[in-house]
Amino acid sequence: MNLELYLDPVDFTGFALPKWAQKKYALKTLLEKNQEKLPVQKAKIVLIGVEEDRNAISRGSAASPDKIREQLYGLNRIASRHKILDLGNLKVGKNVNDTYFALKDVCQYFLESGITVVILGGSQDLTFGISKAFEDQYFNLITIDPKLDFQKGSKTIDSENYLSYIFEKRPNLFSHVALGHQNYFTDALELSQLTDLTSSIKRLGEIRYNMAEIEPYMRAADICSFDLNAVREIEAPGQYFGSPNGLYAEEACQIAHYAGMADQMKVAGFFNLVPALDRNQLSSKLMAQIVWHFLEGFYFKVVEDPENKPHEFSEFIIEMDDIDLPLTFYQSRKTGRWWMKVYNQNDDSDHVFPCSQEDYDLAARYEIPDRWWRNIRKLNQLAK
Repeated sequence: MNLELYLDPVDFTGFALPKWAQKKYALKTLLEKNQEKLPVQKAKIVLIGVEEDRNAISRGSAASPDKIREQLYGLNRIASRHKILDLGNLKVGKNVNDTYFALKDVCQYFLESGITVVILGGSQDLTFGISKAFEDQYFNLITIDPKLDFQKGSKTIDSENYLSYIFEKRPNLFSHVALGHQNYFTDALELSQLTDLTSSIKRLGEIRYNMAEIEPYMRAADICSFDLNAVREIEAPGQYFGSPNGLYAEEACQIAHYAGMADQMKVAGFFNLVPALDRNQLSSKLMAQIVWHFLEGFYFKVVEDPENKPHEFSEFIIEMDDIDLPLTFYQSRKTGRWWMKVYNQNDDSDHVFPCSQEDYDLAARYEIPDRWWRNIRKLNQLAK
């Protein structure tokens, strides 16, 4: 693939480091060096800006990729040998669909190369373009958003209904998890329709009460789509939504860290920053720190698989009265993380999914975890 046809490279001379930054250790310095010496094929993770917001309900986020870079470059590198590249900005098409397809082609190329992609948006409908890269395989999607960007029967795609198009046009979507949802922004009927499709909903209060519980959801995700509107306005004024409630800045960074650590995360997008609405570049600084935490999590991730290296895990088998087969759980001896085995009777196959200790504790009390039911129902649907 000729990436020059798709991307305008970064001109690092256009980004000045802040006075407080240490040039030797700044991320910009590392990225400049890698641009000169690191072949794309040897990169582990790449940054790509997408200056596209023509399908946003409120324009302005197209200006955000370079604003994020201004703040990101001054932050310290995660490691001196971090194999990371900033490949510049995607060349937007004559119309939005052209941009979607270009984004799909680029993501698909890196997907096939085993390289993780970080998208600096742009509006969140770009998630639809990202999902097109998974047309030949099942994928799991996580969205961080104060509301559900789903409108049944919508005729045109925008940043507030792109999920409708993913559900309709991407039958290979295995699961969707919505994090940070706030009930007063979504009708109960719409919420019921969404959960009946393929989605799990984790409300803002649930996240705040037990942040660690979202890690298993992230561990199973292939795509993470982060909406800055999920952060409360006082900490991120550069947004068109503007709610007094939402994630705290440190919670947003923690979620991004989990996303970076995720075993199979392939594309993460950070969207809906509107620089024209920002104050003192506070939102750009926060988005840069959110992206930085993703990069840090990625660098320190530990990929584990109970099926490939069973000797690294403890196995727990619990006999259940309500189902014919026992529930089997695995815990990593290295990280303490949990997985559960789900047996699919339709094709006589075993599937292992990330889970939490809470799921194991429920099973130990002879209660079948909701995560088990959701996975078995989805496997049964796919077998039909």
